[in-house]
Amino acid sequence: MIAQLARYTRHMVLLIIVGVLLILVSQMGSSPSAGFLGMGIAVTLLGVVLLVVTKLGGQKRQ
Repeated sequence: MIAQLARYTRHMVLLIIVGVLLILVSQMGSSPSAGFLGMGIAVTLLGVVLLVVTKLGGQKRQ
């Protein structure tokens, strides 16, 4: 499964970038945009966790 996840490293990086952009959008607006903030944090954490799991799993196999 880790080998399959390793194919999608580019997608994980894009998840992190999209999450950071959502957080920035939520900070720029003056209206309450807690949805953007929450979604941005969730997407960023998901991308980081997937990257870490993939990298650690790949190191254990070598």
